[in-house]
Amino acid sequence: MNLGTEPIKLPTIKEQVYEIIKENIISGKLKPGEWLQESKLVDSLNVSRSPVREALKQLVGEGLLENIPNKGVFVKTLSIKDIYNIFEFREVMEKYAIKKSIDVFTEDYIEALDEISLNLKEAFEKGDLNEYTKIDTKLHYFLFEMCDNEMINDVVNNVFPLLQSFRIISLNSKSRFEESLEEHNGLIEGIKERNFDKAWGYNKVHLRLARDEIIKHLQSFEK
Repeated sequence: MNLGTEPIKLPTIKEQVYEIIKENIISGKLKPGEWLQESKLVDSLNVSRSPVREALKQLVGEGLLENIPNKGVFVKTLSIKDIYNIFEFREVMEKYAIKKSIDVFTEDYIEALDEISLNLKEAFEKGDLNEYTKIDTKLHYFLFEMCDNEMINDVVNNVFPLLQSFRIISLNSKSRFEESLEEHNGLIEGIKERNFDKAWGYNKVHLRLARDEIIKHLQSFEK
């Protein structure tokens, strides 16, 4: 009997291993510079070497890990120059995304933006930095979803995860946490009002303050 539905595709072991390692990098459980030993991953995940090796190779290709000859595979460590470059990229891309999202904005997007705004506020009031940063990421990805440009989405998806483990660092003071909520609210309101200057103004400030906090952290770490 043909039900007219596509068969459900279950994730392979390699895909599951990849997602587990990637989530641990993004969440900060695996720290920048940490050595990922195949044997330990095989034991902890209870899988064979092949899917672990394939997952590590993919993450190296995506820039989340780096393979240092004669040493091993390590979680990518970003330099201050890397941070400047990534945020410069984000400014260019998000400025475009905000303008394009306003140009194509429809009433259908209001519900999604309102839900993100509410979730940000709830996470802020609970003081839940982990949840807040997840919603923060969702908002910035949503800017590009509204643009409906798959090629741009692919590029952004390769760059954004590089900063993910630093997101909580950029909100490590109460005043910065409060400012971040205000900046996100201003961004959302600007888009809903179709006011590019307002939306981009808040987002530009948000990106630059986040960048400066991360750089400050890296400088203190180097000392």
